Amino acid sequence: MADTRGPQIVRGDPEVTRATLDLKLPVAMLPGLVRRALQASPTFSFGDADETGATLLRRSAAASVADAVRLDFAASDRGSRVSAEVHSPGGTIGTSVKRRDDDTTALFEAIAKAAGPF
Repeated sequence: MADTRGPQIVRGDPEVTRATLDLKLPVAMLPGLVRRALQASPTFSFGDADETGATLLRRSAAASVADAVRLDFAASDRGSRVSAEVHSPGGTIGTSVKRRDDDTTALFEAIAKAAGPF
């Protein structure tokens, strides 16, 4: 079963949004889980994934190209942990911290939802 605490998001930092999510799933299931979570995401698209993590592409109106976001997967006592540090797109000035925080929160909530009752 997915952790009922939900994602832990550290918001408001001008440089980076940090997020973690503990799941009661084996690490081997995380690449497929992330792929499923992104099917409804207007902000992130799937790049690639393996048992160590996933690379996502973050779309941004302020950037001319998508910005890469790395999710890291690790085993934990409870099952597995997904973590990320999401930075503003490179070369942008005045990118909204709130928007980046909201996008990261939505991503991690989608991953938690995709974990469903596992």
